[in-house]
Amino acid sequence: MTKYTFCENTISDLHKDAWGCRPSQGFWVRWEASNDDAKQGIWNDLIDDMVKNDAEEAKIKAENASKLAKRIKEACQLGASNYRTAIRWILEADGYDNDFAYDGDYICYEYNLAYRHKKLFKTAGVA
Repeated sequence: MTKYTFCENTISDLHKDAWGCRPSQGFWVRWEASNDDAKQGIWNDLIDDMVKNDAEEAKIKAENASKLAKRIKEACQLGASNYRTAIRWILEADGYDNDFAYDGDYICYEYNLAYRHKKLFKTAGVA
């Protein structure tokens, strides 16, 4: 007996996690026409895609964090007295005003950084 792990109630959520959007009508036609073995195959493929895409996204976010760290170091070499000032300079150079109301979450989103870095902007007096 084959054990099925797919879930009819969460397939749309899994598709969104894997590809960033809800399934198309074509997906639903294929899904509804599939037997349980085929549905399990679709489910497994979506999980594989999600894992692959998550790994790629983590790699990109790590690269972006390294680029920002390099910019902070360069700003310090150009005269920023500390990293707080360097971050403010970078944000100003990228079009964020001193009086903006952006929080660390928004800045991490804009720079495509992992959200664990939001404390960096709070510490810098920005968020």
